[in-house]
Amino acid sequence: MATESTEHPDRIVIYPSRWKAVLILLGASAFVALGFWIASPGIASRVGAVEKFIASYVGIPFFAACGLYAAYRIAFRRPALQIDATGITDTSHAFSPGHLCWHEVDRVVLYEYQSQPMLGIIPKDLDSFLSRQSAHVRTYAKTNLGLSVPPFNIAQVTLPTSVAELAKLIQTRYGVRVEDMRTSPTSRGDTRQPN
Repeated sequence: MATESTEHPDRIVIYPSRWKAVLILLGASAFVALGFWIASPGIASRVGAVEKFIASYVGIPFFAACGLYAAYRIAFRRPALQIDATGITDTSHAFSPGHLCWHEVDRVVLYEYQSQPMLGIIPKDLDSFLSRQSAHVRTYAKTNLGLSVPPFNIAQVTLPTSVAELAKLIQTRYGVRVEDMRTSPTSRGDTRQPN
């Protein structure tokens, strides 16, 4: 699942799965090609304006960005996660929050979003944590809250292991509370923290 760091024996380093990154790159490339096909003059006249707009101005840039990020992760081998006694450093995707100290983490949540296994991280004081983040990370976290999911998430698709194994490691080694929302898919719970 992970490798122990030789520089810091208590640090767990988890690298992203290159095979999964290749699949994401191929899928993103296919969707970009589909977007260009829908936007082409011969097809564009047969689809509605909304579909053309979504394919051209939303789909192509979004999937191109996903593909470029996957290509970057394939070309440059850097950890997706680093876990040690101080906390967890999440760099698994472009909107990752970076380092969260264990004392800042209220709990981690196992859940599924659109059939994708996820591990959500819920800070104790979200507003304070977000105040130290960049604008795009703040927007990402607030968008997630609007979807009733945790503000920060690690997708199983990017990892060489399951998020359930990761949650168990975090709980047993560092004492972080784990909430399993997979047993009640209709009730994800409120991920916001009380004021």
